[in-house]
Amino acid sequence: MRSIILTTVDGLDPQDANAIFRRLTKPGSDFQREISQVIAGEGSSDTPIALWHEDGAVLGWACSHTWQGLQTLEMFVGDRHRGRGIATALSAALAAAGVIDRSQRVAVFSPTTAKIARRLNCVDVDSWERRDGAWVRV
Repeated sequence: MRSIILTTVDGLDPQDANAIFRRLTKPGSDFQREISQVIAGEGSSDTPIALWHEDGAVLGWACSHTWQGLQTLEMFVGDRHRGRGIATALSAALAAAGVIDRSQRVAVFSPTTAKIARRLNCVDVDSWERRDGAWVRV
């Protein structure tokens, strides 16, 4: 059985939060740290997040928050489940829920995310990457 769940990082089921932290984030990423702090009870997060559940397991997520004054679109799908449209479906769910304002600039951090943002008809997509420890617009 498949389902998409919309919640916030604070509202994550502990099992889902741990799965995201352990296998569905880039090690050392800002989002992994955000999840870690919530799991440890050392912080809170109202970041909206959409989860793809299948057969009782979370296979991927998409979220959006404010970063450097811009709304972001971020996502991660486990290696074995990529190419199935999961990230696109999760991003569309965020947009349908009004979390992503397609008329505003959206910051993304990977070429795949930029493609998905454009497929969602986001008007202005800014791509960013880390170079020498600093985020730069590309």
